[in-house]
Amino acid sequence: MNILDVSDRAGLSLRKMANTRGGEYRSHCPYCGGDPGSSDRFLVWPAENGGDGMFWCRRCEEGGDIIKLMVDKCGYSYPEAFQAVGRGMPADYRPVQYRPAGSTGNADSFIPRNCEGPVETWQAKAEAFVSTAHQALLENKTQLDYLAGRGLDLQAVMGYRLGWFAGENGNPCMFRPRTAWGLPEIKNEKTGKNRMLWVPRGIVIPKFTGGAVHRIRIRRPDEDLKTDKDVRYYVVPGSGQEVMGYNPTRQAFVVTEAELDGLMVARHAGSLVGTVGLGSAGIKPDASAYYVLKKAMRILVALDYDQAGQKAWRWWKENFDTAKFWPVPVGKDPGEAFQKGLDIKEWVSQGLPPALTMDINRGYQIPEGISHMAELQMLLSKYPVTIEATRDKGEVHFDPGFRHRGIRQRISDLFYKDEDIYWYLRMYHPDDVITGENCILSMAGV
Repeated sequence: MNILDVSDRAGLSLRKMANTRGGEYRSHCPYCGGDPGSSDRFLVWPAENGGDGMFWCRRCEEGGDIIKLMVDKCGYSYPEAFQAVGRGMPADYRPVQYRPAGSTGNADSFIPRNCEGPVETWQAKAEAFVSTAHQALLENKTQLDYLAGRGLDLQAVMGYRLGWFAGENGNPCMFRPRTAWGLPEIKNEKTGKNRMLWVPRGIVIPKFTGGAVHRIRIRRPDEDLKTDKDVRYYVVPGSGQEVMGYNPTRQAFVVTEAELDGLMVARHAGSLVGTVGLGSAGIKPDASAYYVLKKAMRILVALDYDQAGQKAWRWWKENFDTAKFWPVPVGKDPGEAFQKGLDIKEWVSQGLPPALTMDINRGYQIPEGISHMAELQMLLSKYPVTIEATRDKGEVHFDPGFRHRGIRQRISDLFYKDEDIYWYLRMYHPDDVITGENCILSMAGV
């Protein structure tokens, strides 16, 4: 058994790309994911390491030897892996980690990737799929209850257009010709037939850019994960590869591993922070997210409290001066912490600099006996200020000549710190620009 055999068992579709170093093969990465038909970030050199082979991912930088790949991705124990390759396991054996020369992992060496978007045909198919799945979720009480337990209530489901795909024709998946979604044909080297686009059942998590579907990730149910090859979060091939982010204009961000956790934090603390859901601990931010994060006053790194999360934290610490390790105080991730009763907004607030959380009235007397929305409508009617509120942006715009610091602070507090107002104006109010004249329309929803 060689590393090419092991790669095949791990579900990789290796393609020989070069003859250098005794032969170089590439595939999608079994650690950080990607489209099995087109990605080439995962490199395998069968002739390296005395003929045992080595592997390395250019994206998440996981690397090692044949033993590591067998244990990590094929379900072997270390003694079983050594036995399978015909060797005894050394008493002092330690898993081999591999990093090519020139890849130091230091901040100076990291260059964020620019990601291409999906083709128009894919986006059209994806939009129809997301719309159908969203309606199916609204009619599925079991899945709605599950999401609510993770902190994603009905408003969040509707705002993020989450969905549920149950499969079709009695199967827990669907198959389509890749060309029907605008993807190139790929031959199955074993059968000689064209590979089909496979979409499994599960919770549908769409990412939107400019109002169009840019990526679809599906969280598969536990009962469908039967082997180590079965990934829990499946990205539909052809999707854009940017990380999922919300509220990019915030001055602070929470980084989570699971995208559903990122959405949940945005739902409960989006008036304080933006969020970045990586999809996997080892994934690094793409160029658009990287340069936004570089400007942040604080980055709360809330990856899962496990070995992978600890390892990933070291990279964030090296690359961002404002990063702060901020695991949840209970459970292993924000979703589990919410289930255990953690106040997400309070947890986020405690990790932020005082300048982002303090309340300063500055001479303004808060009126009694009216709702926050009515107070905001009154202030927008009296003073030269508008609010830009869209799914992608939430900002207060003051007339340059308006200098009353108390009024400015109160309007900002009402928009940014009242979670219901912030959420409703951005996700549900029919207008993108909120003024004193149209603000009152949203009172019915708050």
